[in-house]
Amino acid sequence: MGRAKPNQPKGLIEKHVSLQHFDLTLVTPSAALERVVANYWIIEWDLPKGRAYAQENLPHASQHLVLDPQYQSGVFGLTSGAFTYHLQGKGRVFGVKFHPGQFRRFAAHDMRNLTDHCVPVSSYFDVDDHELLRGFCAAKHCADFAPTIELMLLNCEIKEDAKAKLAQEVVEFIEVNREIFEVAVVAQHFHVSPRALQRLFAEYVGIGPKWVIERYRMIEAIEALNNSSHISLTELSHALGYFDQAHFSKAFKRLTGRRPTEIGLPPT
Repeated sequence: MGRAKPNQPKGLIEKHVSLQHFDLTLVTPSAALERVVANYWIIEWDLPKGRAYAQENLPHASQHLVLDPQYQSGVFGLTSGAFTYHLQGKGRVFGVKFHPGQFRRFAAHDMRNLTDHCVPVSSYFDVDDHELLRGFCAAKHCADFAPTIELMLLNCEIKEDAKAKLAQEVVEFIEVNREIFEVAVVAQHFHVSPRALQRLFAEYVGIGPKWVIERYRMIEAIEALNNSSHISLTELSHALGYFDQAHFSKAFKRLTGRRPTEIGLPPT
């Protein structure tokens, strides 16, 4: 495994405020697992008594295994909406982010069955959920628990799966090509029909390709708003494929509950 390192992933709403309330660290997986695991992530916080903080973010198109002593542990499917986590007191969370499409290798069902749901870790792995959580709580340093999770994952027979590989490649293509707005364009690039792409995403990603396109464009919008207090919403709307600012603002509020003008750096 790689060394633990601080990181600032995309999707955190009001990032300049977020990172004043908690520490986020990523640990890279071993070479044996890098094809299925994107990273191990650790969140730690210690807020003064009486202070609480609600962190909003837009999750990526991935499934996560989460150990959370404060709220709920388990395997979380893709989250179709925005996600809010409430922090207070002192706490820690350990997570495993799987590459898009790759958790299907561990499951005997389509990923759409897991979307917006959380199930016990023992549903997929030969572990005792309570013992696993107790082990994490007992670890002096959160990153020290990564080898335990590695061993649990490696104890599974991870077979080659060409469809999982293709699903990951398609999602990553959508993520990095900001000019892509139509499912038909993605399907044509990968020489498959739009219907075949829909079936692939239902089984391996957990949601349709149109949602993935819109989610990554919206994550780009949040990053742009996080990084500038003087951004043109009209230009941003057009760059993200929206007809005009009104359509973009409506879509943004529907997903995050806030207007674009309510997000971002304070004016300087």
